[in-house]
Amino acid sequence: MTALFTLSPADILIGVDGSDNSRQAFATAVAIAQEHNCSIRVVGAYSVPVIPRRHAPTISDDRHRSIGNSTQELLEEFASQARSAGVEASAQAIEGDAGEVLAEASRYSRLAVVGKRGRNRLASRLPGTVSGAFVAHSHCPVMVVPFQDSDLDDDVPGQENLGGSASEGQHYRLSFEDEVVAGVDMGSSALPVAEVAARAAELSGRRLAFVSAVPADAGASRGTGAEDPATDRAYADHLEELVDAVTDHHEGLTVRPELAEGSAAATLIEATRTAALVVLGTRGRGGVASLLLGSVSRSVLNQAKSPVLIVPNAAAQ
Repeated sequence: MTALFTLSPADILIGVDGSDNSRQAFATAVAIAQEHNCSIRVVGAYSVPVIPRRHAPTISDDRHRSIGNSTQELLEEFASQARSAGVEASAQAIEGDAGEVLAEASRYSRLAVVGKRGRNRLASRLPGTVSGAFVAHSHCPVMVVPFQDSDLDDDVPGQENLGGSASEGQHYRLSFEDEVVAGVDMGSSALPVAEVAARAAELSGRRLAFVSAVPADAGASRGTGAEDPATDRAYADHLEELVDAVTDHHEGLTVRPELAEGSAAATLIEATRTAALVVLGTRGRGGVASLLLGSVSRSVLNQAKSPVLIVPNAAAQ
């Protein structure tokens, strides 16, 4: 096992817990590493249960070592698979809370990849709640890979689950076939997210779409009680500015704006059904001020069909 402060830099951090979800995320990370000649670090967290005693909880040293060693052995299996695929790989088992361990390890990487809703035999797991906590505190962009299971219901989520109001059926018309989609808003974080998305599109050879959603009640919030052309124009102008800024720095990249009306979460959740990747910031419109991960990002992560790349504010800067 390796202490966090001794970690050397690695291009891609992979959070693994042995579940099918994390195995799929691992395969995604290895494919990225192969394509771009990146090194990877496989990290897993474990916790040691304690035996209550009258004065203090205790656990035998042998039991402590056994849990750590079994976790390290599992991670070494993954690293060995990556090396067999021609990827430079290392593995570290680290004692502690999974979300905190991964967040600290992200200081030493350029990209992190995790699965969603992992379940396995290890004492420490990487379920949706842990991956969500990690995403909110990561120091580098995090790609969250949803588990693809043909047995799962693939119906469009009900409107009540999409996080905000939207016209029924409107989002179903949107198509982003094999594109990289960046969800952007009017805030100052839009450009850093756009730049990360542009880099992802450039590296993967895909088209890029900037998507913004005008709230359906924008006119009502201004006291007009109807659609507000000025609001629509402001959103459209902002998208065009982003397109111009990105194309100036990424020559040859195909970029298009897409302006929708309604819930940002609903629009982006629908985008994940056809997009190759959806890129978001950690804070979004409508987010609770006390939370690091905005409500839109949380909703999209919970229901995404495609990988979602979350760009922390600090990482974007």
